[in-house]
Amino acid sequence: MLDAALSALNTHGKDNVSSLLPVFEEFLKNAPQDASYDSVRQSVVILMGSLAKHLDKSDPKVKPIVAKLITALSTPSQQVQESVASCLPPLVPAIKEDAAGIVRNLLQLLLESDKYAERKGAAYGLAGLVKGLGILALKQQDIMTTLTDAIQDKKNFRRREGALFAFEMLCNMLGKLFEPYVVHVLPHLLLCFGDGNQYVREAADDCAKAVMRNLSAHGVKLVLPSLLVALEEESWRTKAGSVELLGAMAFCAPKQLSSCLPSIVPKLTEVLTDSHVKVQKAGQQALRQIGSVIRNPEILAITPILLDALTDPSRKTQTCLQTLLDTKFVHFIDAPSLALIMPIVQRAFQDRSTDTRKMAAQIIGNMYSLTDQKDLSPYLPSVIPGLKTSLLDPVPEVRTVSAKALGAMVKGMGESCFDDLLPWLMETLASEQSSVDRSGAAQGLAEVMAGLGVEKLDKLMPDVVQTASKVDIAPT
Repeated sequence: MLDAALSALNTHGKDNVSSLLPVFEEFLKNAPQDASYDSVRQSVVILMGSLAKHLDKSDPKVKPIVAKLITALSTPSQQVQESVASCLPPLVPAIKEDAAGIVRNLLQLLLESDKYAERKGAAYGLAGLVKGLGILALKQQDIMTTLTDAIQDKKNFRRREGALFAFEMLCNMLGKLFEPYVVHVLPHLLLCFGDGNQYVREAADDCAKAVMRNLSAHGVKLVLPSLLVALEEESWRTKAGSVELLGAMAFCAPKQLSSCLPSIVPKLTEVLTDSHVKVQKAGQQALRQIGSVIRNPEILAITPILLDALTDPSRKTQTCLQTLLDTKFVHFIDAPSLALIMPIVQRAFQDRSTDTRKMAAQIIGNMYSLTDQKDLSPYLPSVIPGLKTSLLDPVPEVRTVSAKALGAMVKGMGESCFDDLLPWLMETLASEQSSVDRSGAAQGLAEVMAGLGVEKLDKLMPDVVQTASKVDIAPT
């Protein structure tokens, strides 16, 4: 019967959808009331919802279909609930006068029902209705006020969990339209991560992922500062919640991810030494979440080694650097991979070991050809100082490797990314402090010139020759 109905839909098109509705209604009326038919009945209801959007909003058939869809929301199947929610927005104009009552009923189910499926379904339905009514409905129907009160109800975990379900679905259904409300939701979401109830914590985790997944670049700028400030709070619960939300940023869209990770990972590595064990564990989990979205297969294979080096830098850094050097890269290094690698390299430049500093310089030199320039650029301000220091290292081998790394990076990323590098090299070249500094600057300048090409060399060499020819300055 369903096959016949779908065939008729393809044959007649939108104009004759009303002829299909009796087929579905007849099926629902006569189908056996047996559990094995449940999935078929649900599918028929969803098909009716899909067809109803092609009917005139004044058609008397629409309201009964919406009622069936609302009833189907209680089905313990995420797929069914998602499908129903996606059917609702186009049908809202036909039930506008009844919308307030439906919203109230869904809110009651969401916050009061003792059945998980009913609460989850109500969240889906509520989000579908709001999408159809428009974003202003959140205020007009007192939805945000009701949900905010519920998420702060310390006595009833179901109300807190229900509010989190609703925020998650609203984020998913409304996307960037819900962004202005995210800032108001965040403080409550932070506290839910430290909730004493496991179900509330799990709902908070899902909600956080939905929030981050739907943030725009502007949304990231709104959210990130408040999360970083929360890391400085004395309350370990607030701090742990902030860490978990920062970890959830791994689920941002790729463009947003590459812009926020350079700020996030260093902060997460700091909390690994926090005095509270739960904050430390939250930091480790957040780093694992970032590691879980890595797309580079070579880095994915060594993610545990990278996480070890971030967690225990004094003992694991050298092993990690050697592993990176031994890895043969076939694929581009993505933003999440860089976020885990660069803090390790940055710290390695400050290590006492010559081998560690040398390996760090080698890795930096290799990076430019393996990654997108826009992903690497945010890390340059924190890495270039270490590379400059290594260029003036007393060990000749470290100076040589560092000079080659600078040359490779300038060649790959362009002079515009290194505004003060050439002036600094020219100044150090004539430094009176140490012959080691002058030698390192000379090597660095030679490699940078090789990277920039003959035209830049023609412009710069007269200055070098002129300085070398002066008799009124020190021989150095």
